[in-house]
Amino acid sequence: MMKPQEGQPVHWQIDGHNIEIKYPGKMFWPEENITKIELVQYYRDMADIMMPYLKLRPVTLHYFPRGIHKVSFYKRDYSHPVTGLIETYPYKEISQNKTINVPIVASRAGLIYLASKGCIEFHTWASLITDIFRPTWVVIDLDITGKTPFKKVLTAAQILREYLLSLNLQSFAKTSGGSGLHIYIPVAPVYTFEQVRNWLAQIGKLLQQQYPDIFALPQKQNKTHDSNKVVIDYRQNTITRNTASVYTARANSVATVSTPITWEEVAEGKIKPSDFTLKTVPERVKEKGDLFIKVLQLKQKLPIDL
Repeated sequence: MMKPQEGQPVHWQIDGHNIEIKYPGKMFWPEENITKIELVQYYRDMADIMMPYLKLRPVTLHYFPRGIHKVSFYKRDYSHPVTGLIETYPYKEISQNKTINVPIVASRAGLIYLASKGCIEFHTWASLITDIFRPTWVVIDLDITGKTPFKKVLTAAQILREYLLSLNLQSFAKTSGGSGLHIYIPVAPVYTFEQVRNWLAQIGKLLQQQYPDIFALPQKQNKTHDSNKVVIDYRQNTITRNTASVYTARANSVATVSTPITWEEVAEGKIKPSDFTLKTVPERVKEKGDLFIKVLQLKQKLPIDL
């Protein structure tokens, strides 16, 4: 199949919506020879899998309208909703004393529409608009620097999983699409963000004490870390903080995707983030199914007082 010329618009009919894709042949990932139309195709292929993770959930959009190496911008205040595609939720930011209209992806067509506008990355909040102040999942960001081998993150994830199992908590892992891992703990939406954050901070301190050569805690002044250890970043669990959505593409040179992985893959220690890309993930999902589905289904209770 020949790729379309950059300047010839393409029109798709998606669930009754006409989606126009301008400049479909524009090169978005030059190192991988991936064009804009291939990005939009990826989200069309993945829409059914992704939408349950986006439904009723605020999202921050990261646009790269001219490709990953050119100008980009975030959009978390969406002033002009599009019927059937993009809805909004008014959230009052206490720190800035203003109300923003956070975007909500309303449909499969909405996801594809945003991709057609050059949105590469989707970053979701941990709560739903039905109860914006109580998360439905806990996010543990296992973060590293470039000098830390990925196998160390996998080791850290296994230790964390075993600790959570000792608390009768199931957890699920995905690549961040960057250098680290995200561990999700699905919970009943009965805890505040502060409760979750404080609980995770205590777990971080405990694991740092038990495994000082592996774990570190976030440093002050918003600096994540500068060591070769794995940082347990519990600060993601703040109402307006967002995390790369499951199955979102990432704007790096190899076109990685934030991808669910099995605990068996973690234990084997052979995987790396670059294994999971726009080119490989759709086939992986066809083969293995949605490995993250229980994150939407389980409503676990945390061992903390309400």
